[in-house]
Amino acid sequence: MTEWPATLAAVAGSVLVGLMPLLARQLYAAGIDAPSMLLWRYVIALVPLAAAVAALRLDWRGNWRGGAWRIPLIGATLGAGQTLCFWESLKTLDTSVAILLFYTYPVLTVALDRICFGRPVRPAALLCIAAILGGAALIAGPGLDAGTIDPRGLAWAVPAPLIYAAYLAVTSQVLRRHPPLIGALCLYLGLTATFGSYALYAGVETPTRAEIWLLVGFIALVPGAVTVTLFSYSVPKLGPSSYAIIANVELVTVVAIGVGVLGEPVTAARALGGAMILGGIVAHSLLPRR
Repeated sequence: MTEWPATLAAVAGSVLVGLMPLLARQLYAAGIDAPSMLLWRYVIALVPLAAAVAALRLDWRGNWRGGAWRIPLIGATLGAGQTLCFWESLKTLDTSVAILLFYTYPVLTVALDRICFGRPVRPAALLCIAAILGGAALIAGPGLDAGTIDPRGLAWAVPAPLIYAAYLAVTSQVLRRHPPLIGALCLYLGLTATFGSYALYAGVETPTRAEIWLLVGFIALVPGAVTVTLFSYSVPKLGPSSYAIIANVELVTVVAIGVGVLGEPVTAARALGGAMILGGIVAHSLLPRR
């Protein structure tokens, strides 16, 4: 029962991340590219995160000396790497292909958990992962193009799930030593450093209308600051494998928004795929913990 708060935090954070594609589409239509959107998201989110750390009088210096300085390095490398790979793959690769490749990360996370940390893998957990992968295939499969896959997009897409699996494995160990807000602030410091460096090289798109700034602010605060705090709280408590499975709620959220907001058709494959993903997540959450 002690894991339920972390489970709920992981679910809530994944639902908020699932809002990102819809919000990003509006920014793209306004002329804001993906790297600029991500940079503004991280920069603005640093303000409430730093204010919360100060208001709660968390020992920032003590945590930094105690090893929190490692967290920005993780954000700047693995965190930024998986984000960059996924977004770059979408430029030349069909979205469905990118989704199918990225959602192999639960399997890779379980494998890393077993190889690096020696944690046993139960057959019931593997069945839950198989159900989730099958559901993702049913959701994304009908959108696959019949043509050849662009090798440039594939080169970006293939490393994304492996980097994300390594990101979960490493952060689950490092974040557990520090308060969630400090972990969240440190992760975004690292991400800001990487995408800020990219902006110095390629430039950054700046919103020119008030409503676009409001949208950017919402992305920074809700799918940004709130989500990374929930991530920093839930990942150390659940472990990388359990979090990777629960986080597939994000895909269900994306499909639900597509049907409910964008008017996409409700097909039997999508309905069955969503049910398989949710069923796999719920079944895994109910498994007895060792």
